[in-house]
Order: sequence, then C-alpha cells, then structure tokens
Amino acid sequence: MTYRARRRSMLAALTLLWLWIFAAAPRAAVRAATSDPLSADPPALALALPLGASTSQTVTITNNTASVLAPTVLEANPVFAAAPAAPPAAGATRVALPQQPGRVDPQLARELADPAARADFMIYLRDQADLAAAYQIRDWNARGQYVYATLRDYAERSQRGLRAELAARGLAYRPFWVANAVLVRGGLADAQALAARADVALVRANHIAALPAAATAQIAADARCSPDDPGNPICWNLRKIGVDRVWRDFGVAGRGIVVANIDTGVRFDHPALARQYRGWRGAASYDHNYSWFDPKGLNRAPADPHGHGTHTMGSMVASGAGTTTRPAVGVAPEASWIAAQGCASSNCGEVDLISSAQWLLAPTDLDGRSPRPDLRPMIVNNSWSAGGGDSWYAGYTAAWRAAGIFPLFAAGNSGSACRSINSPGDYPDVLGIGATDQNDLAASFSARGPTADGRRKPDFMAPGGSPGILSTAPGDGESYRVLQGTSMATPQVAGLVALLWSANPNLVGDYDATVDLLRASARAIGDTSCGDQPGAPNNVYGYGRVDAYAAVQRARPDIAWLSVEAAPAAIGPGASAALQIRVDSGRVAGPGVYHARVQLFASPTSTPTAIDITLTVAAIQTQALVTGRVLSAESGAPLAATVGVRAAQPVATGAQGEFALTLAPGVYQLEASAPSFASAERLITVSGDLQLPDIALLPDYPRAVVGSTPISAELAFGESRSFGISIANSGARPLQFHARVLPDAFGAFRSDEPGGPAYSWRQLPNTAATLDFSKARYQKDVPLGFEFPFYNGTFTDTVVAADGFLAFSTPPASYTALASGCFPDIGFSFFEIAPFRADVDLAAGGAVHYATLDQGRTFVLSYEQVRLRGDASGSAYSFQVLLHADGRIVYQYRAVPAAPQVVAVGLQRTFLDYQQIGCGSAAPLHSGLAIELRPQAAPAQWLTLSAAQGAVQPAAEQTLTATLRWGWPQSLPQRARIEISSSDPLRERVIVPVQAVPRRPPWVFWLPVISRQQW
Repeated sequence: MTYRARRRSMLAALTLLWLWIFAAAPRAAVRAATSDPLSADPPALALALPLGASTSQTVTITNNTASVLAPTVLEANPVFAAAPAAPPAAGATRVALPQQPGRVDPQLARELADPAARADFMIYLRDQADLAAAYQIRDWNARGQYVYATLRDYAERSQRGLRAELAARGLAYRPFWVANAVLVRGGLADAQALAARADVALVRANHIAALPAAATAQIAADARCSPDDPGNPICWNLRKIGVDRVWRDFGVAGRGIVVANIDTGVRFDHPALARQYRGWRGAASYDHNYSWFDPKGLNRAPADPHGHGTHTMGSMVASGAGTTTRPAVGVAPEASWIAAQGCASSNCGEVDLISSAQWLLAPTDLDGRSPRPDLRPMIVNNSWSAGGGDSWYAGYTAAWRAAGIFPLFAAGNSGSACRSINSPGDYPDVLGIGATDQNDLAASFSARGPTADGRRKPDFMAPGGSPGILSTAPGDGESYRVLQGTSMATPQVAGLVALLWSANPNLVGDYDATVDLLRASARAIGDTSCGDQPGAPNNVYGYGRVDAYAAVQRARPDIAWLSVEAAPAAIGPGASAALQIRVDSGRVAGPGVYHARVQLFASPTSTPTAIDITLTVAAIQTQALVTGRVLSAESGAPLAATVGVRAAQPVATGAQGEFALTLAPGVYQLEASAPSFASAERLITVSGDLQLPDIALLPDYPRAVVGSTPISAELAFGESRSFGISIANSGARPLQFHARVLPDAFGAFRSDEPGGPAYSWRQLPNTAATLDFSKARYQKDVPLGFEFPFYNGTFTDTVVAADGFLAFSTPPASYTALASGCFPDIGFSFFEIAPFRADVDLAAGGAVHYATLDQGRTFVLSYEQVRLRGDASGSAYSFQVLLHADGRIVYQYRAVPAAPQVVAVGLQRTFLDYQQIGCGSAAPLHSGLAIELRPQAAPAQWLTLSAAQGAVQPAAEQTLTATLRWGWPQSLPQRARIEISSSDPLRERVIVPVQAVPRRPPWVFWLPVISRQQW
C-alpha cells in the first residue's frame, strides 16, 4: 500500500521555516559530504508471522544535517548483493560533430563572399572528450562535476594551438567546452586558413533555428481553461493526461525537481511562476545568479519579450489557485525552474543555443563566473526546432545525457506529411513530442516520422492541438493565453518527467528507465499512414499519448504486504522522528519468505537510506488452495494476467491462464487484470480448497461496429439522395471517430466485377526496350511517346523504379531500397503510379521492358518473371501498367502467386493526396486481374458527410449521413470512398465504397461564344 503524503496540516511556523531555508540558497539538492543525510534505527527488520496475521514496527529516523529535511518515503523491491542494480544505460559517449558538406560551411562562404565581410563562425576541433565513465557515476553532484571537468579540461588542452593562431591573427574569439569548439569573428580567408588545420574538423556558420509557429486558438475567454467543462479550474489538457489524479491520489506535484527551458525567456514574477523560480527569495525578492542566463548579456533578470517561453514554462510548473482567474495550467507546480534565453525572438541563433546548452551543464553567476554543475537542471524543455535530419545539436544533447539531464524537444509544426519530423526532436537520444487534440487525434500541424535515417519518431504525444493550451503569458498580473503547437505539448511531458522523478527519486538521471515507464503507460493510438503495421508504435503517434496517472502509478512500487502508516512531514537539524511500518501476511500469495525495502530520500538527488525488511510467513493448518484460469471473453484464449485478493500481492498466470493462491479462511474480493482488458472482480468465501470457474475478461477498449455496406445510387438531373452509415460502439471505452471523403481523382474498376474492364495482357514486340537497373534502383527520362495527363500535370517521360512502380518525379533523397510499405510512399514523394510496389530483386531473375503501342497512344511498362528479395519460394511475378493518352491507367496481373507481406498498389500525388487500392498480404490481387483507373471529378464535388468527427459512448450508436448529389458526368459511373478512422485499436480504419450514376440531363443548351479581335 503506497503511503500518500499530503502535508495539509503542517504548522504555519514550520511552513515558514521550511520556505525560508529553501529561499536562502538555490533549490538544488546538495548531499552532506561527511555522512548520509538520514539514518535509520534499526537499519533492518526481520519479522515472522503465520499466514493471515499482521504487526507494526517503529523505526527511528535521524536527520544528520544542519537543515530541515522533508523526507520522501518509498516502498521498494529488494536489491540483493549478488545482483546489484546496474548503472543507467549509456547514451552517446562523445560529443558529436555537425554534419555539413566540406570543411567550410557553404552558408559561411556565401556570407563572406565580399572580401570585406566579417561574420561569426564556429570552429569545431576534430577530437572530442569521451564521457562514457559518467554513466557509471550514481551521485548526482559527482556526475555533473565529472562531465563539466572532463569537457572543460579536454577543451583547455586541445585548443591551445588554435587559440595561439587566433591571437596571432588578431581575431576575437570565445572558447566553448560543451563541444570542443571556438567562436571566432573573421573573414573568409581566416575561415579557410583555420579549416586547413589538422586539428580542425569543420568551420560552421551561425545558422538560425526557430520556434515552431504556434497558432492562437479562438475560444471564449470564460472557457479558455476548460471548454469541455466550463468553470473547472483544472485545464482540460491536465485532466486529459490524468495530472489532477496524480496530485489527488499520490500527493505528487514535482517537489525537489529542477526544470529548465531554452526559449524566449520567462516572466519570472508572474504570480503562477514566481514562487517556483529557483531565484525567488520571498517577499518579491530575487537572486538571479545561477537561475537565469541571457547569452547576449542584455538582461540581468529573466525577461520574455515574445511570450513563448513564459507559456512553455507555465505548462511545466505554473501553480493554480483553484479559480478561473488563476487556473491550474502546470503539470508539476511544486518543481523549481531556471531558464536560458536561447531564442531572443521567434528565431534562435545557433551560438545562443550552444551557449545555453553549456550554461545549463554548469550554471554561472550573472557575470558568467564560478560555474556550479551541481546546480544544473534535471530536465530541459526545448520547444524550438530546425529542419529534419540535421545533427548539429547532437553533441550538446550527448553532454546533457552524460550529465543525467533529461532532454525533450518539440517534433515541430511542419505539417502532417510523413518524414516531416524536425531536428533535434528526431535525434535517437532525446524525446521528440507531437501534439494531439481533445479527441486524442494527431493535430494537423504535428510533424510525423520516420527520420531521415528511417527511425520511428515522434516518441510520444501530448495535448497541444484544438481547442488549444492555456498557460501563463507576459503582461501585468495574472495573464494567460491559449496557443496550439508541439511547443505546447512538449513541456507537459517535461512536467510529467518531473512528476516521475519526484515520485521515485531512484529514476533521477536514468533516461532509459524513465522512457520505459512512459512507454509502458502511454495510451497507444494506431496509425498506418506512414508505413507502420496496425497496432504497433508508429510514425504519427509514436508510443501513444502520455498518461501521467498510469506512469506515476508504475513509478511508485506498491508492496502489497508492506505499508508506511506514519511518516514525518519534516525533521529538524539533528532531530529524530518515528516512522511506523506495518506488515500483513494476509496480503501475500501464500507461505514463504518475502523481501522488500523502505527508502528514505532527503532530496530527489540524494542516495536513499534503505531499511531492509524480511517477512517469513508460516503455513497454518486451516489454509486453503484457490485455483482457476483467466481467459479472453471474446476468443476463449488464455491471458497473461495477474490474480490476487484485494490489497494483496497478486500472482501471474501460467501459459494456460492458470493461477493458484494460498489463503487463510475468510471472505475475499478476488481481482483479475490483464493489459488491454477490463479488470474483473469476484467475491469468494474460502473455507477449504477451492476450484473457481474460469474468469473471462472483456477487452478494455472501444470496439467500432461500422455499417460498411457499399452505397450506390442512380441520380436524376438535380437529384440528391442521403444514406445512413451506422457507427456503433460495442466496447468498454468511448469511441472517437473521424470521417472524410477520400480525394480519389480516379475511379477504380476491376475485371472481376460485373461490367468491369476486360483483362488482356499486352505482349510487347521484340523491339521493346529493356531497362538496366544494375547501377541504380531507378531509371530517369524513359520516354512515353505522347503527352500523358496525370493529376494536374502533363508528362512526356517518366522515372521507372526496379521496385514495381513509375513516377513523374525523382526521389528527394538517395533511393537504394524500398522505402515504404503502404501508402504514402516516402521514397518517391510525388506523382507515383504503383501497380505492384514491392522489394523486387532483378538479380534473382526477370526483366523490365517498355514500349509505346496503339499508334503512339498507349505506353506499356511490363515487369516479367521478377522475383522478390528474400522470398525463399522463388515465386515469379508478372504485371504491367498501361498509360493511355486519355488519362486512363490500367494495371494487369498475369502471374501473382500470392500477395507478399510488403506490397502497395495505388496512386500518389503527394504525401497527403494518395489513393491506395491495396497493401500487404491483404491486397486484392490475383492472376488474370485487370484494374482500370479512370479520371473523374473530385468526389467532394458530389459527396458530402454530415459530420467530420464524433464520439460514441459504450453500447451506443450514431448515424453518419452521406449525401450524393447529381453532377455533370465526366465519366460513368463516379466512384468514391468514405474513410472512417477510429480509436478502436483492432479496427482503426473502415472504408465504405460509394458509387453514383448521374443520368444525362433531359436537355442541354450550347451557347456560342463570339469574340471580337482587332487586327
């Protein structure tokens, strides 16, 4: 049972004393150098009880420091000497260098083209310090000192020769140690000469990053915090991720954790932020040393002329007053904050961002002196970004990670196209955060993955979309404003990390363990639009939308048979206090020996004092064995579940879903739970051995039941007809859905449907050309022989890829292998025609031919007897695509033994405008099939929906109305598809086919157009 420390009844005098002590020095935990800050007597407990009994023990806790301590008390699992806890996994161990073409940055060469021009540039030395040993250091202060000293000393030694030459040239310079680099102001000749040095890796211009453009949400002032529940002073986004429940149920609000942002600055005296500022000294008094950094040296107190930084800091730590004028907008309102003004406006210079990164590793006084790595923040929020695939900041995030700092970056507001993720949020050693709206759907502006090198991003999502995030703003008094963006989502996850580290200080500095908790607790949201498999983490939502309550619940170990009944709220210098510990052998799974610990933290960064507890539970004559199984109510399959009686230690089920508990006689509430299933309870009376009926668990997610019967109608002139599409929810959770008419510019007609086109394989003449892919995976400038209309363009030649498709564009990056599974294709971005896009291995056999037939009216591209890479069966595939001069496209399949796991069939205009006919092994292909794609009017011109989104409660149903209207028939019939996507993880997307057959109008008037032309 977890001890919930609320501290609501502390004496006013003690509260004032505590606040005075924290105000007297920067709020960073500094461990006593000579002894542990807390000691316990006795240091261990060994207890023996019969099954079903309980007892309490008192332990005396002594404060060995000269300050008042408010200890955090945690239950914990045991650590045995034979298996000591491993140090945190190492991230990058050397500061990485930026990537650029050539040793002199091309941008710098352009800036300095005029011989008289002068500019700032950064010289990066080739050798960088190795920080691997930092990951073995558990002490927070020692770890920070090691990283700082290692980087500083290495730079001092290795920069001597370079600094001497700079002095000889008479150039002004500023050395950096966070990366082994020197900032210089000079001309092009200087840059070129310095770049030629053997110890220099590259010379880089002062590039500009940016704050992602944040949208101001239009919403009534009285509903800005809680448009879903007007008057609720806890804003919708905090309630969405369960922050309010964390405060209420666990008493955790970030106490002891220091966060920072690199942003436009912060309004430090905002009433919701002032007391959390580490420089606050009480009664409107502040000391800005070690808590504020302006790289330009203009502001000696925190300032924010833009407002972006005040907003992001508020989302992390702003406190509420329980009113609509001062609502709760911050995730961790008991955490402290510091700030670096790396962005003086909406643009952020690289030099300022580097300076900020260095200062955060070892904050200084306002004059840049006396660095203190022990005062570095624990978590850094970065709501700024640059273009994707740019590793220039990787060295600084590597140094942060080595020092135990947790870095988070906004994914960027660059839109919903795949591969739009920004840097540094796309780095592997940081968290990149995207934005969702109030329905847990990705915001349209939230950038997607994968990264340039194919990794999945973003990592997590948090609220940042509609209806917008309310947070603190510059101005007078209690100013707030609403913004949307991934900039708004990221600080909420930073605040969540503060909650986790405050709840369990064992996590401080352990990036991987923290990320594991976030992954395990996030609410998964499926999406396949960027090439991911259904149900898996993906390039739109990452591992899902964060769930603060579930994460903190996992972070605080709950030992069922152990509880802390009373813990001291505060202990004075040199004083002692009693800690009451209770053990209950009725809360174990049966007789045996059980081990646990109680940990006492003087601060989140101190090494805990541990009280080892051993409980030996003896059997009793009246004990009984309770057995049973846990199965899925839907399929009857055994589940990997946990089973136990209420408030007791559960047991895990076996391979067949079986379990066994040994209990004393009595009446119990039996509980069974499994991931993604609703928990079940059963009241049992134990008087002897008991075999229980199977426990069937229902899925704990929404279940979409969508009426997907095809819609078809003949429409007379001027007629419109409406059809209902039922959307029901048979699951246990509310179902969120979105509906849209897909932008199908072509009607798809199959030879295996009534009235469909005829299959007729086109045999190419002996004069047909054969394409050679031995040196490249695609061939450019393949002539069509006529003008071919496709979407909004007309083309006379094409690009043919070995992988079963052609395009009217070249790939944006090097194309050496199949880049995508389903549509959209991220390898070739635009104007793609794919009859069978798969990983074709022409080295294993087969060939690709083309010819123009039918008196120059039909282009035929034929893949014949080709094999697929890695296909052990050796199956051969033959298919072709025909392009007709009138814009029709025909796919024909002579030999398709089976649709492979990775194949896509369809068309693509852009990342966001594509028409997928089939994907993967479910693609509707077979030998002897023809698919004709006929140009048609945009479906949105004749098909509308009654709603674009909605929510369906469990056991409820809604009707979506589709209305078809007569339109001038460009082709007959017209075809469209309605896509209904939902939060059902097993049926994320349903397609409803629609066909309209507009009849000819009863009459048509042709009006002559007469023009007059003067000669």
